[in-house]
Parts: sequence; C-alpha cells; structure tokens
Amino acid sequence: MPDFFPVQAIIFDLDGTLVDSAEDLQAALNQLLSELRLCSIGAEEIKAMIGDGVPKLVERGLAAANGDPEKADVWVPRFLEIYQQNPAALTRCYPDVRETLGMLHRRKFKLGVVTNKPARAARQILESLLLSQFFSVVVGGDTLQERKPHPAPLLEAARQLDLEPGQILMVGDNMHDVKAARAAGMRCVAVSYGYHHQPPSEFNADGLIDRFGDLLALVMD
Repeated sequence: MPDFFPVQAIIFDLDGTLVDSAEDLQAALNQLLSELRLCSIGAEEIKAMIGDGVPKLVERGLAAANGDPEKADVWVPRFLEIYQQNPAALTRCYPDVRETLGMLHRRKFKLGVVTNKPARAARQILESLLLSQFFSVVVGGDTLQERKPHPAPLLEAARQLDLEPGQILMVGDNMHDVKAARAAGMRCVAVSYGYHHQPPSEFNADGLIDRFGDLLALVMD
C-alpha cells in the first residue's frame, strides 16, 4: 500500500462513500414516475443510476420506466422538489463513518465533501446524520457548471481549503471520483462498496478499502 504522507486534507464523495442514500433516491424517483404514470424502479436498478448527478439520474429513470429520457431536464425541478423535502428519511451512514470522521477531525485533518448531488441536499443529509460538524467545505453538483469527473469541483474544494491539490486525498466509490482526482493532481482511494458501474479494483486508484474505517491505516499509521 502506498505511503500517503503528507496528507493535510481529505475530500469525500457523499452517496455510496459516506452514506447509503439509495432508498431515498428511489422513493423520490418513483414518486415522480408515478405522477407521470410510468412504472416504478427497483432497489437494484436505482443503485446503477446514482453517481452522475440529478439530471442523469432522472434521465436514466425515465429510460428504465419506458418514458422519454429526452425530457429529463423538464422533470428535474419536480424531482428535486420531492427529494429535498427530506433527503435523509431513509439514508444512513455506512459502518465506521461517523467514528472515523471524528478521529480524522480530532487529528486536525481538514475534511471536505465533493458530490454531484445538489449542495442543498448534501448539506441537509450531512446535518441530519450529524456529520456536518466535520466538514469545512461542501461542493455540490450545482456549485459550479462542471461536475465530476471534471476536476473543477475538486480544485474548488482545494481553493476553499487553502491547500495545494497534492496535499489532498480524494475518497470515493465511483470511477469518476478517481478520474477527477487524477485530473486535479490529487491522490485517491476507492471504496469497494457503494454505487459503482465497474469493479473498483479496475479503477486504478492509489488504494482500495473494504470498510470506511480502513482509511485510518492509510493516513495515520
């Protein structure tokens, strides 16, 4: 396993990395599809749709329900209206997340979240799950014009953290997290759980962990 020192900050993806949000996203998408008189999406289907932002989620949902994916932009505002009423009703932290973040915070690591989810919903989830205290930076999918895998959101987080990209580690569950980190000049660790579209072992990340708590050994041992 590579030596990650010196790491002064860690940026995390949200969905599939810190939290399991599939049930809330499924419920909101299925309410929208019901209003459009389309068939519902199953639990396994929704997991394959998460990770590329709300417009892509709605587009994939419409396609899977035999709707018109070309009209995704029309229905994104309604999806957000439904979802943002309570985006953490069924969302839960993955094992070890709160404890590990607490340890990193106490060790004076700067921590941030960069997600393709809208910033408002991301902050609602972090607050509801008592995680917001750990993060000084939250960059959402609507913070900039670009979303991951573009490096701009990670570079914006680095700017807010007042650090060089090479001082920051990115942790995520999706190939676009690794691509964004590489393009931004950051090292990256992938988690083997979450909502990925290909095996994480194929991401070519600098490290791969099976449990969130395994991160501690990489940055603190």
